[in-house]
Amino acid sequence: MDFMKILKSLEEALYEVMVWLVFYPLTFWRVLTQPAYMMAYAAHELGDEDEDRYSDKLSPPIFLAITLGLAHLLELGLGSSELEGFLADDRNLLAFRMVMFSTFPLVLAVRLLRKRREPLDRKALKGPFYAQCYVAAPWALVVGTVPLLAFAWGGATLDSLGAALGVIGVAAIWYLILQARWFARMLDYSFWRGFGSAVSSFLLAMVIILAFVSAVAAV
Repeated sequence: MDFMKILKSLEEALYEVMVWLVFYPLTFWRVLTQPAYMMAYAAHELGDEDEDRYSDKLSPPIFLAITLGLAHLLELGLGSSELEGFLADDRNLLAFRMVMFSTFPLVLAVRLLRKRREPLDRKALKGPFYAQCYVAAPWALVVGTVPLLAFAWGGATLDSLGAALGVIGVAAIWYLILQARWFARMLDYSFWRGFGSAVSSFLLAMVIILAFVSAVAAV
């Protein structure tokens, strides 16, 4: 009986992993082309029963985790990781990146609840956090892969660094505009007031991430 349960669990796990091959690119495409819809979809699906949630797309945290995993695999393939200490272990490095890029969704979700003057609890935070995980994935992919590709193709030169920073800058503008529109829509703000909330939240997330990096570097 226990053996059959193991087989059943393996069957379900294998099926779930394989359908990622279908739903990951579909989800990524929808996030790029319809980010506002996907953010609303992420929060709305939490109202469904567990088995019905995200039936035709990946759930937001899994989508973000897979994206970071793909970026990590690219880094391993290019042989670009030369870190030491705690982050020299691939598992630690991947876990750290997941925490790092999940900081953006968390800070933005908390800021929304604070602006709404809603109580800060796990249930209230989940919807906006899930919504933010969708759009955090492309941002994380650009930050995690563009410098690697630039240096792999052009070498460790100032031109390669400039190109990488330029692409990351464009991605940051895209990300901030999405956040500005999200705040404006969710709080009935003007675009520019929403942009102010987006920028301040982004900078706060960066400060927290830099504190993480400093703490981990000291290990």
